[in-house]
Amino acid sequence: MSKTKFFLTILTILIAVVPMTTYVIIHREHPVDLILPNSLAELFTGSIDDLATVDNIHFAGMSFSFPTLVGDPVLHQNGTLNLIYKFTNPLDGQITINAINAEIVCLDHDYTLGHVFIEPATLEPNQTLEFNVTGVLTPQAIEHIATQHNKQNSINTEFKNFSVDLTGIKITMPHRKLGDIQLPHAIFASNSLLYR
Repeated sequence: MSKTKFFLTILTILIAVVPMTTYVIIHREHPVDLILPNSLAELFTGSIDDLATVDNIHFAGMSFSFPTLVGDPVLHQNGTLNLIYKFTNPLDGQITINAINAEIVCLDHDYTLGHVFIEPATLEPNQTLEFNVTGVLTPQAIEHIATQHNKQNSINTEFKNFSVDLTGIKITMPHRKLGDIQLPHAIFASNSLLYR
């Protein structure tokens, strides 16, 4: 009886260890493949420029889309920036958008203009929601616009250090495309910084 028990113990160990060892040996040069699905691993091994414009991740037979901008960003004369994003919950359970954080950067001069933030929002399964993202420009950004962009109708921007927190899962990117922000005719007129 003890020989049979010993043999079954060895057989159980071999059944568990041999396939895992083989899998590790096969993927020894790309250890990320051990943890992440191929499509997700491709996303993380892509170039920074690829990450800036990617809108969807496909894995486990499911498409997961990042929040997408609806319409154009609206910059107000008081220095606030309003963005409306749309997001669809692809999961079977609730998902909460806890945070979107990013620096708004002038692409022409690589100059930080301000930061964006949101109020948390919860989505039911397959629910689509439009939510507001608020940006606040710094006084230095206003001066930058007044001196560097006073003849322009818009300023070309992107997000840097972009991150989305979805129910505690944080997705970060070094940068993400935002696009042109239309400049009001008399931005911050009370400060007389910029007139057209």
